[in-house]
Amino acid sequence: IRFSKQLPVKPNVDRTKYCRYHRSYGHVTEDCVHLKDAIKILIQKGYARKYVKEGDRETNEAQMAIDVPVTDDEENRTVVPTAFAITRLD
Repeated sequence: IRFSKQLPVKPNVDRTKYCRYHRSYGHVTEDCVHLKDAIKILIQKGYARKYVKEGDRETNEAQMAIDVPVTDDEENRTVVPTAFAITRLD
């Protein structure tokens, strides 16, 4: 996981909530959408399979996407999973 750059502190931000992923205040790490997206990508790529329950439906869907047979055309293609974020300036 590439850690996000530290975000500047905005005025009137709840300083009781700290995100270790963003290294800034405003929301707690457990609620961080960007971190969850990054973790999902790791799971889909197979790097974090041992941390996911076997019976988890999303895991099974991600596993199916990973284990699909690759054709010759697809072997030469590079796929880069990316987690995007849209922020609103206050």
